[in-house]
Amino acid sequence: MSMKTRVLCAATAVTLIVGVVRPTLGQSNDRFTLKFSDPSKPGTVDITLLTGSITVHGSNRSDVLIEAHARNDAAPRRGRAADTAATNGLRRLTQPPGFEAEEQHNVISVNAGGPGLVQGIDFDLQVPTRTNLKLSSVNNGTITVTDVNGEFEVNNVNGAITLTNVAGSVVAHSVNGKIAATLTRGAADKPMAFTSLNGGVDVTLPASIKATFKLRSDQGDVFTDFDMQTRPAPAVQDTGRSSGGRYRIEVNTSIYGSVNGGGPEIEMRTFNGNVYLRKGK
Repeated sequence: MSMKTRVLCAATAVTLIVGVVRPTLGQSNDRFTLKFSDPSKPGTVDITLLTGSITVHGSNRSDVLIEAHARNDAAPRRGRAADTAATNGLRRLTQPPGFEAEEQHNVISVNAGGPGLVQGIDFDLQVPTRTNLKLSSVNNGTITVTDVNGEFEVNNVNGAITLTNVAGSVVAHSVNGKIAATLTRGAADKPMAFTSLNGGVDVTLPASIKATFKLRSDQGDVFTDFDMQTRPAPAVQDTGRSSGGRYRIEVNTSIYGSVNGGGPEIEMRTFNGNVYLRKGK
């Protein structure tokens, strides 16, 4: 039988559903720990955030320390505009942002993505060095990961992604933000992708990595100091004629190549910005 641990937070209170614990906390910060149900195996941390930043540090520990910092940028909640006459002479009291955190099946999930959340929350986590991460933020925040070894799925809509001294496999995407990553080791059998719509892509990989690359910038240039063996792009793709009578072909402008004999595919792509593929140690 699995045990599910759940934490409900709202700036000044934390309730641990299994084994009730209510620590005393400050007015704008929450700090608590959650344990993986099987710490002998790499666990997963999954964070979904509407507004705010996510920072994750790997350290020599078996549990996950989570600090939540409420931003002082609250605005009237959507769909609840106050009647001017009714509020004359009154002041609005700021409601702290709420979020939920739970652990089940060796996955710790943190959700602060409700549609009514307009005040930002910044999360700062310390996790075991071997941890898989699934991180997502939408507005006004960055995502930063340091010293973690695992599988990473990172998405940021309006903000940058920075991965430093990480190892494993990475799929990272930003709509409006730069992606910068430094890997000490890649996964030998898994593809990776670093993509942005509006922002540069700057990735440093070990000099010994065996990989096949697909590199592209639509409104910029591609740079590398790897000794890359390039090959011709696939032939023009004929998509045929649509039901509306339009005929379309696609010409692939990506750069294809391999280093150290090739290996899993690594895609690096941006629409507006440059692509930098750097050789590390």
